Amino acid sequence: MLDIAAAAGVSRSTVSNVMRDLPSVAPEVRARVVREAERLGYLYNRGAATLRMQQSHLIGLVIPDLANPFIAEALRGAEDALVPHGYLVVSARTNDEVDRQTQILRNLAEHRVDGVMLLPAVKTDGAAISKALNALPTVFLNRDVPGCGVEYVGPDEASIGRLGAAHLVGVHQCETVAYFGGPELASPRAIRREQFIDVATAAGATVVEEWSVPCEPTPNAAYVAAQRLMKASTLPTGIHCHSDEIAYGVLRALRENFVPISRCRILGTDNVPNSAFASPSLTTISVDAFAIGRVAAERMLRQLGEAPDSRMMVPPARLVERESCGCRVCEPG
Repeated sequence: MLDIAAAAGVSRSTVSNVMRDLPSVAPEVRARVVREAERLGYLYNRGAATLRMQQSHLIGLVIPDLANPFIAEALRGAEDALVPHGYLVVSARTNDEVDRQTQILRNLAEHRVDGVMLLPAVKTDGAAISKALNALPTVFLNRDVPGCGVEYVGPDEASIGRLGAAHLVGVHQCETVAYFGGPELASPRAIRREQFIDVATAAGATVVEEWSVPCEPTPNAAYVAAQRLMKASTLPTGIHCHSDEIAYGVLRALRENFVPISRCRILGTDNVPNSAFASPSLTTISVDAFAIGRVAAERMLRQLGEAPDSRMMVPPARLVERESCGCRVCEPG
């Protein structure tokens, strides 16, 4: 660092400020220091800095499943906010298991992460999670845990259920409908399902309880459940699926049983990138996972005393019309 300072004509403390990405350094000075550092082959020792400053610049992202495309989009949004401030994201999956979640949080604390963004496991207890977090800066994603005093960032779950019911019953005049899938004890499913049923029944539709059941949020689980239900009960004329991943499984089951869109209209939730390429393309309710991840990261930065440049808000849920509900006609061939 002394060599860089001499070559750049600045003090050692200025070099240190540049390496720590502090905003107090003038842009032209920063550029000169970075240029000399690269020329001399200098690599900032983050480990030594962590010991010195008691700050790791690591943020834990703890979620049920790393393979979920919604999570991938949220991670992309979080990194967009965190990386420019010198933070890296460390991801870990809980499989929706509370004990595993507790162990992961303990491990992250031992590795001195600066904060945690957590999508809580479905049976997370408020008192237990508060103890496990041990005052670590935390933001909850998508599932809130009341009574923890932890900041929460997620979509307006109630509006998702209302939008789905209004579209199926109000636009497509579906007389029988269902809210299908999602983890049984997850609060988003409960909120969306309740609002879906309220709007649908108020509009005169019948909710098919046999199809308004939970299932694991994977295409395979949804496919197996839908195949079983088609043999055991009457298929509704409209189904709102808890996620796009679940909708993919339902669409395959319908396709294999030669059920046309006009017989059963399907909605997803999330609007993940692949939903436009499903067959048929998936009508879905967009909740902007990227924005949720970014906003959560900005809340984390504020807790850590940083001043994020953006003031992005989570946009309201909106319907994206495609083929699976009949709003667009499938192209022949």
